[in-house]
Amino acid sequence: MSDNPWAFCEDQVVSLISKVTEIEPAEVRQLIEIPPDSQLGDIATTVAFYLAKKLKKNPVAIANEIVVLMREQMENHPIIRTIETKGPYINIFLNRETMAEIVLDTILSKNDEYGRTSEYAGKRALIEFPAVNPSKPWHIGHARNAILGDTLANVLETTGYDVIRIDYINDLGLQIAQLVWKLMRIPDAPKEGEKYDHYLGRLYVEVQREFEDEEAERQIREIGQQLEDPNSEAFKRGAEIVTKCVKAQNQTAYLLGIYHHYQIWESSIAHSGLLEKAKEMMLQCDSIFKMEEGEKAGCIVAKLDDLDEFKGMKEPYKVLFRSDGTRTYTGADVAFQLWKHRIVDDPFEYKELEVQPNGEPVYRTALEGEKHDIGRVDAVFNVIAAAQAHPQKLIYNILELLGYETAAKNSHHVAYEYVGLEDVEFSGRKGTWVGYTTDDVLRRARELAAEEVKKRNPDEDQEFVENVSSQVAVGALRYFMLNASPDRKITFRWSEALDFDGDAGPYLQYSHARAQRILEKAGGEHDDADLSLLTSPYEYELIKAIARFPNEVLEVVRGMNKQPKGTSFNSNRLTTYGYTIATLFSKFYDNCPVLKADGNLRAARLALVRAFRITIANCLRLLGIPVINRM
Repeated sequence: MSDNPWAFCEDQVVSLISKVTEIEPAEVRQLIEIPPDSQLGDIATTVAFYLAKKLKKNPVAIANEIVVLMREQMENHPIIRTIETKGPYINIFLNRETMAEIVLDTILSKNDEYGRTSEYAGKRALIEFPAVNPSKPWHIGHARNAILGDTLANVLETTGYDVIRIDYINDLGLQIAQLVWKLMRIPDAPKEGEKYDHYLGRLYVEVQREFEDEEAERQIREIGQQLEDPNSEAFKRGAEIVTKCVKAQNQTAYLLGIYHHYQIWESSIAHSGLLEKAKEMMLQCDSIFKMEEGEKAGCIVAKLDDLDEFKGMKEPYKVLFRSDGTRTYTGADVAFQLWKHRIVDDPFEYKELEVQPNGEPVYRTALEGEKHDIGRVDAVFNVIAAAQAHPQKLIYNILELLGYETAAKNSHHVAYEYVGLEDVEFSGRKGTWVGYTTDDVLRRARELAAEEVKKRNPDEDQEFVENVSSQVAVGALRYFMLNASPDRKITFRWSEALDFDGDAGPYLQYSHARAQRILEKAGGEHDDADLSLLTSPYEYELIKAIARFPNEVLEVVRGMNKQPKGTSFNSNRLTTYGYTIATLFSKFYDNCPVLKADGNLRAARLALVRAFRITIANCLRLLGIPVINRM
């Protein structure tokens, strides 16, 4: 039995077309499409156009000739029912009874594993997200980053990848120095019930005003230098502050169902020897060297115009390490990317930060700990804002300069655009995010969802309402963030995100709950059903749609192509798919009685309900949306 019923059916069609046209199956597959209207067939092919160019003949005449040959070969074909032409197009209609049996047998036997394929089995990927500075709470843009990174990891795992999820923690730098300075002057005492990351964010706003004072700025910059010394009091104080902040930020991640394997702290990059190893490696390259004269004398630079893309630059020298030996952002990022691809040996030691709600520990790099063998990876994905497209591309360009073309090719910037709230502008320094963090958005979403849940379930207790509304809030936020192409700017709107009857997360969750309720009422009567009875248009359209689930997931991965502004990730293809099957299920439910149907037909329709429930549940899990049995 195939893991991918739609691909199995397409293979049958491709094989027949290949046989009668003598075109290689791989080429035929490129000429296959799904008609926009099911009355035009279940599968169509433009092979007549392809041959018309080669044979210099009328494509309509070619289509007619091919159909004659296909009909001669398809007697008693297990999948294909009939073939027709419409002009130069060849439209194939599949056998509905056979389709129902193939698709539902596959889904019901695979159950929770339905949708998983092994196309990329044996490959490994490393994904970095969301890399929020440990000085404040997540705002809504950080949530988009985290949700995209987590969903990308889910998708890759579903197609066979082994995925390592990492987060980058910048525990050095000006923001941390400002907070260390501030907390050396006041008691470290959040308000009662205040999360530590929110507390630090509030202090950070205060520090921005104090930083305008020359003496305060001097002291803060001095602390910034001390943070580079792991034996200093400032470093130890900073580590305490950052650890508490990171754990508070993790609570937000956990609410959204987001987990990691490792956190890579900037202090470990600075003090593990990674930078020195990377610097030595870079200096082996003719295009990277120490400048002997000019304003960049003593700096280690990359000569970019040795790459075709940068030919003719007036100032082609990019500084990687300053003359005093300190790293630039680019130099550190190149070293980090070399580590991700295991081009340099892993110098880090690790220790457990905490055990996550999923039962798995998350490890952080540390100056003292234990060695871990993370192993080599085939691809690296950095989920970073679209504004960082040029710096990211520059890192990959420098890998190419160093001669690591494969690593450069397999380094991907998954870019995403700005996300905001209605009538709200965000500024970390001004503190305009206060009241609009991801925590605040989830809290407000829970409140609004609770109103709808109470309305739909007037007899349920408060515990039920709180539990369901919390899951609806997470589903609403995740779906909203995934339902637009990452390269689009979006504005979060409550009315759109919390729509129980439209293109939103709660609608998909409700579709699952409705299917679950039908099955609970029916008991086990849907076993051993005659699936060949499922031939009505509403049943058949739903069957075809749920058959495509594994293919839809694969197409997202196959479609991840490098673009000038980053690698494409069509997360919205999956939300569109989920909305499509939920809508088709609603039409089926409205037009095909299930519990009131007679005997064998009732059993067959219950099997279809169960297959839909499995598919929508697996789709929701892929999107990281909680699966709810009652709403």
